[in-house]
Amino acid sequence: MILFVVNETSGNGRSRSIWKRLEARLVLQGVAYERVSTSSAEQARGLVRERLERGGLIAVAVVGGDGTLHGLLPALAGSGVPLGLIPSGSGNDTARALGIPKNADRALALILNGHTQKIDLLDTTDKNEQSQLTLTAVAIGLDAAVAADVNGSAYKKWCNRLGLGSLAYVIGLLRTLGRFKPRDVTVTVDGKTRRFERCWLSAVTNVPTYGGGLRISPSAQPDDGLIHLCVVHACSVPRFLMIFPTVLFGQHVRWTQFVTLLSGSAAAIEASPPMLAFGDGEPAGQTPLRTAIRPGQLDFLISASG
Repeated sequence: MILFVVNETSGNGRSRSIWKRLEARLVLQGVAYERVSTSSAEQARGLVRERLERGGLIAVAVVGGDGTLHGLLPALAGSGVPLGLIPSGSGNDTARALGIPKNADRALALILNGHTQKIDLLDTTDKNEQSQLTLTAVAIGLDAAVAADVNGSAYKKWCNRLGLGSLAYVIGLLRTLGRFKPRDVTVTVDGKTRRFERCWLSAVTNVPTYGGGLRISPSAQPDDGLIHLCVVHACSVPRFLMIFPTVLFGQHVRWTQFVTLLSGSAAAIEASPPMLAFGDGEPAGQTPLRTAIRPGQLDFLISASG
């Protein structure tokens, strides 16, 4: 039995229309399935946990985006029940990182084929000792402020309607840049501490992209057993605006005077004053934060050749 979790709000309601088409295909193929509809990550997590307790599931599949997946991580991490994805969100960075096609029929085929890969998760603890799991990235600083602006905006809905979900993050950046104040940050990776002045962002990543396709950590892989950090620091607003477009192609790594890449098994980030953090596009508290890699915690349904 496959449990499909349909986020009714993902992609400005696009999930509903996708599900109607896919359900007809499941019936035609005689696939044993159940469906739950949800409008929030918390509701989805509760429904999935309840269904897992009854047993008999061979997989859980999300029709939604990165935020819906994020909400299910505590329920599925270490459970041995594979997780699949039919992407219909704004950023879809999980789908991009794992080679899951945008086409819903092809994404469903991956789920039905049943090939899995064990992937890592980020385990982040905030200053209040609240812990949460993240699949793609924990954005700290400007990128988190952009995520907050996008999530609360009307322009995100319009971008989704036009099929331009990534554009929302560019708009959010332009709106946020003028009021954001860079600050000094201390980053400790595997016991080695470095201090960065005028830090714009510190992205802690498990996959190469975030924010709808920005290649912030080009070398990151979701199964390499490492966390990857990209710290952008010591640059003026004009310089930052020069660097930002190059992130689309991962070429920002050439600006070594302003961009520092780090990797390891655990990291701690402190800032004064504190910086906002978002994980998988969802609120994750403020600095100070500690993040550790949790290797192979999630079985994900992907292409056999992925």
